[in-house]
Amino acid sequence: MTRQIAFVLSEVRSGSTLLDQLIGAHPDVMSLGELHWLPAYVTQDRSIYDPRHELICTCGRTVNECEFWSQVAQRLGRPLDSLHLRPSFSATEKRLLGRFPRAFRNRLLQNLLAGSAMVRDTLALADCLFAVSGRHYLVDSSKSTFRFRAVYDARPLQTRGLILTRDYRAVVHSKMKRGDSLESAAIGWRSRMRQIAALTDDLSREHVFQLSYENLCRDPVGVLSRLCEFLKLTFTPAMLERPTSGTHHIGGSPSKFDRSRVEIALDTAYENAFSAAELDRLANLVGESAGRWGY
Repeated sequence: MTRQIAFVLSEVRSGSTLLDQLIGAHPDVMSLGELHWLPAYVTQDRSIYDPRHELICTCGRTVNECEFWSQVAQRLGRPLDSLHLRPSFSATEKRLLGRFPRAFRNRLLQNLLAGSAMVRDTLALADCLFAVSGRHYLVDSSKSTFRFRAVYDARPLQTRGLILTRDYRAVVHSKMKRGDSLESAAIGWRSRMRQIAALTDDLSREHVFQLSYENLCRDPVGVLSRLCEFLKLTFTPAMLERPTSGTHHIGGSPSKFDRSRVEIALDTAYENAFSAAELDRLANLVGESAGRWGY
């Protein structure tokens, strides 16, 4: 069986942690959370990543104390905090990426990332995770479209993209509760969804699967069954509940630490949160991206 890495691609506050956990409940899948924050978890460095929860694995231990991550580090043969798992560009490269038309920008981006330390380290870590876990599938919900595309270009047969969408109004409402302005939250959703489109539109439907948070919550059996078919897995009812033990997630929503949140529930708190004027502003800010993704 071919080993595969599935990358969740979405804006923040879109249900990526939920999706990661549900897929990870399959016995042949190892879901890892937001893997690109692994060095921050090793060093406990909140200047790199500062969530509201402790920088601990979902097993309840720090990464350095966790038996699973210790075995991964031993097999890797180098400290986990030495891994380069996030894309980085020089000031000149960023100016170039912002200056040219999309088609040229995408080719430039692929050339910049091809053979990079990020790609090499991501694949080296993935090989160790496959070996230690004994699973054939890994799920990474880091949500970095650049990282997905770079790894895909290096190993297309082994890499899959899971595009998770959520109503922009729900995402904006969730981000505003955490201190963002309406404008910055809406522009953030638009920018991320445009980025996902730009870096996945040329890929075959055999390599990219699209699902929505809303449909996942309303029809989890149907959506997860189709997702399993895409990944060439057999659906199992265990995927209908978040696992409460035996996981080694990092990053993501603090909901993963709430052992009482097992069932899948649609969050509709945003529906009465905005005035008519605010809804008009939101629609203008997100523009054509709303229709592009079905909202």
